[in-house]
Amino acid sequence: MHAVINHLYLNGPIETIRQTAEQSLLPILNEIPGFRKFDLVKAAEDHLIALLFWEDLESANHGASVIGPTWFAQNVAPYPLPQK
Repeated sequence: MHAVINHLYLNGPIETIRQTAEQSLLPILNEIPGFRKFDLVKAAEDHLIALLFWEDLESANHGASVIGPTWFAQNVAPYPLPQK
């Protein structure tokens, strides 16, 4: 098993992103070969941790190539925490 842990520091609506992920990302992930499990942890008001579990590294890399330029780009990337 391979785990991908993403720490996302955001200036946007953490709860909305969580709900959107559960409703629209999970069905996409379930269609990707090698996907095993997904969870989100709200670590702070501006910090979301995404945990994705895959069968192997190849599956994880393929999953990233599917969701990165599509779902992630539309639902998470627009809310970056400003650099200090």
